[in-house]
Amino acid sequence: MQKARKHNIKKIYALPKAFLQTFGGRVHSMCDMRRYTSWRIGGTADWLLEAGSEADVLAVLDLVAANDIPLTVIGRGTNLLVSDAGIAGIVLRIGAAFDKIEYLPDNRVKAGAGVLLAALSRRTAERGLSGLEWACGIPGNLGGALFMNAGAYGGSMSAIVTEVRFAAYNDAKAKKAVIGTLSGSDLRFDYRSGCVGEGMVALAATLQLVPGDAALSLAQIDEIIATRAKNQPLEYPSAGSVFRNPEGAHAGYLVESSGCKGMRCGGAEVSKKHGNFIINTGGATANDVLCLIDQVQRVVQNKTGYALETEVRLLGRDSD
Repeated sequence: MQKARKHNIKKIYALPKAFLQTFGGRVHSMCDMRRYTSWRIGGTADWLLEAGSEADVLAVLDLVAANDIPLTVIGRGTNLLVSDAGIAGIVLRIGAAFDKIEYLPDNRVKAGAGVLLAALSRRTAERGLSGLEWACGIPGNLGGALFMNAGAYGGSMSAIVTEVRFAAYNDAKAKKAVIGTLSGSDLRFDYRSGCVGEGMVALAATLQLVPGDAALSLAQIDEIIATRAKNQPLEYPSAGSVFRNPEGAHAGYLVESSGCKGMRCGGAEVSKKHGNFIINTGGATANDVLCLIDQVQRVVQNKTGYALETEVRLLGRDSD
């Protein structure tokens, strides 16, 4: 479990009235994070800010830097687990205000970080562009896909991203957040690790696709969606795949062959349909999920020798 964004801060952060009056997006105080995560799990965030523009993102970065306020950036909340104790400081959500898609020459597409990956997959296919069919079943947005180098069915973001536009507080001289771009050798990807790191906020990306046949691409998309519906527990809240595939093996198979399907902890259950999914059967807590992850890891290692690692981000305050 990635714990870089977890902390033991107990205080509730206040935001300056002047900032709240000028922020252009939506503001939510003491926000129930269950509404903003696909697992439907988590405590309250001090603040959730839905950015309405790039200027809003820059303003938030300046605010947290000047006032030492913790910042957590999310998209659709599809690959993370929020602590039952909630999240201190500001949660910055990149959503619908960043959903523009622009078609460029030479089969390139520029898309905002808030664009849903599944929608981008289908819309590019309809335009006769190929290269994103694999993403049709991924529920997150483009920003999240850049953060974790999302991939499926043999495809990945690293194979198609040529440029990323981002915001970051990285200009020490100006002491202001700035907008920059990553391209070429600066685009460093790894397995489930993307080119947008901590302290950076993805705003948009340019993707290099190839000419394709719209009918064939759409047929491939329909086949992938049907396969997912058959093999994955889409009827339950989940975060998708919980464990990374270790080299030379598939996590789902290791979980299943170790007899962990159906294992439960509170309201969390290892799906009987797919071993790499932990589902919320109703009322599950983050601690339930963490307990279950620990159980599965221990059983799988004892029976197969593989030490499973998670690809889900753990966010928020330490639970008591």
